[in-house]
Amino acid sequence: MDLSHLPKMGPKSLDALKSAGISSLSEFLYNIPRTYLDQTKVSKIGDLHVGDRVVLIGTVTRAGLIRGRTSRFVATLTDGTGEISLTFFQGASYQSRRVQPGSHWLVTGVVGEYRGFQMTHPDMQPFDADEQFNGQILPVYPMTEVMTKSRITQKAMRNWYRFVFNFPNLTLPNVCPKALTDYLHYRTVVDNLKALHLPTDFNAIRQAKFQLKILELLPFCLRMIRRRENQKLRGHERQVDLGQVMNAKTRLPFSLTAGQDAALNTIISGLNGKKQFHALLQGDVGCGKTVVAMLAMLAVCGAGEQSALMVPTDILARQHYKQMKPFFEAAGMRVELLVGATPAAERRQILGELRMGLCQAVIGTHALFSKDVEFSKLGFVIIDEQHRFGVGQREALLAKGEYPDLLVMSATPIPRSLAMTLYGDLQVISIKEKPAGRKPIKTRLVSPDKRNDMKKFIVNEAKGGNLCYWIVSRVNADDNGSSAGDNAAPARSVEDVVNELRAFDKTVVIEGIHGQMDESQRDEILKRFAAGEVHVLVATTVIEVGVNVPQANVMAIDSPERFGLAQLHQLRGRVGRGDVQAWCFLMMPEGAAAENSVERLTQFSHTEDGFEIAELDLNTRGAGNLEGNEQSGSWVFRWFDWIHDQELISQTLQMAENILKDAAAFDEEAREKIQIWYSEKKSANEDGIH
Repeated sequence: MDLSHLPKMGPKSLDALKSAGISSLSEFLYNIPRTYLDQTKVSKIGDLHVGDRVVLIGTVTRAGLIRGRTSRFVATLTDGTGEISLTFFQGASYQSRRVQPGSHWLVTGVVGEYRGFQMTHPDMQPFDADEQFNGQILPVYPMTEVMTKSRITQKAMRNWYRFVFNFPNLTLPNVCPKALTDYLHYRTVVDNLKALHLPTDFNAIRQAKFQLKILELLPFCLRMIRRRENQKLRGHERQVDLGQVMNAKTRLPFSLTAGQDAALNTIISGLNGKKQFHALLQGDVGCGKTVVAMLAMLAVCGAGEQSALMVPTDILARQHYKQMKPFFEAAGMRVELLVGATPAAERRQILGELRMGLCQAVIGTHALFSKDVEFSKLGFVIIDEQHRFGVGQREALLAKGEYPDLLVMSATPIPRSLAMTLYGDLQVISIKEKPAGRKPIKTRLVSPDKRNDMKKFIVNEAKGGNLCYWIVSRVNADDNGSSAGDNAAPARSVEDVVNELRAFDKTVVIEGIHGQMDESQRDEILKRFAAGEVHVLVATTVIEVGVNVPQANVMAIDSPERFGLAQLHQLRGRVGRGDVQAWCFLMMPEGAAAENSVERLTQFSHTEDGFEIAELDLNTRGAGNLEGNEQSGSWVFRWFDWIHDQELISQTLQMAENILKDAAAFDEEAREKIQIWYSEKKSANEDGIH
């Protein structure tokens, strides 16, 4: 069914819906009400009390902008029993165009008092004056300005939904098969949507939302349980070489922390088991995960098998190779580097040595899962900064061995609720300590009027021998992308800040890098920075991972409100890698952007605990598209809320386990439909060809 078939749906209405992201029947049905109006619960203005959260229906009698140092918009709403002021300090100009005298509104908010009753920033939805009230629960839909201008009303939306749900055999693509909803004693997805659009009572609305959350989460959980079960059936027994581990530990210039030792023991135990070992090693920036990974690689290679370590960037691969090569050579084993820039002749030699088993370990980038890379006996795969790789990419590398063991590593700690769902097939191992001698990084917020002071401080530090980073969110002046909102001031680009700093002082060497640069040019600048030939490096998040310059101890971050807290934490982790005091300065924006972000950034400045920061990020920004292009590209959560619904995860995992155990409850056709429904979907760049 096409939306153009809906009654009284003209071209303008179709365009308005399309501009709001509704261009198909599926999108239309998934456009759920933002709230509901229960006629028996509508309050009268004459009965209000300060502090009440209420729903009002009324007419705007007066409205206008009040200009001053901070302009505000004020409208007066009346329902015949009294009047109340509706005040907006943010978006005042927009509201002045939207809310006109004589218009009718559904208003939700908390009653305050200022020269009479007042609501500040209430939720306001246009409401039809001729709406008939007969005790129904009326859905209230989100309305964009374009929809309102196209004269799409709440009444029209309700009529369209009534029309759609009158169609017999209404179906949607890619939803949970009916055989499974019947097994769970759930309504179908379409029936649950009907309960939201044509509500009969609030209990039915709550039940529909609950079931939609479970059905949305269930494919994740079925995949996790299936992987977990498959691992029990796969793998092979080995006796790892603990002697190699002990010898390598004696060559380290430091002692492992208790956290590193505990993590290593857990990994060694898993590698010694008969079943396939899959684990996630997560730990804060600089906690020493790479050393643990290297020791585990030596243990497996010493047992006559091969190990592969895959990382997201050439520069990180080269750093790991440089650090690990002496330890492998001391053990009488060969480790090679395989990246996209590896010369053809050298690449052919490495591939031959891997295929014949002459090379025990390889460190590389995406080049490792190219189809021409073959191993003699791949027993252990490690993926560093695993969130940079898709699930298909992970599987492509694992497929090069006979069910090799897997360790994925992340310096971005993941809240337990996310780890249970995204990595339910992995044993989660955490390192929460930093190596001894590391001083806490001092993080400070810097107001816009102190920018010149900041530049002076950076230049003085650079002249004193300290290497400095200056982080920005934009590549160049033409890049208008912003995650800080349409009202935010334009962010400075790499080019802007490089020119600004060079104009401020011509005695220090300042260079800029970003992800759109030629890789060899970027790597050359990074090498010069690490050698102290570049004093201040202006960069985007291209340096977020894989850059280890212990001499760099100062970082300034422009427009920090445009980054997630976990990303800020990763960036901050580029400094403080030696025993010198390190500093991170958050250059605050002006105006509303600063007001909206100051509490969040203040919380960030008070902690270096990546696990605490991960929870803060989840609570302030949400989880986003967790399996987006960098994961599987398959699923986007529409109903499930990571903040409020975390307790449903363990419940849904148990449900998934029961479904897979009870396969006999479904006939062959139903089993096939269910498996197609929850199986991993293909996404771009995951065919193993690179």
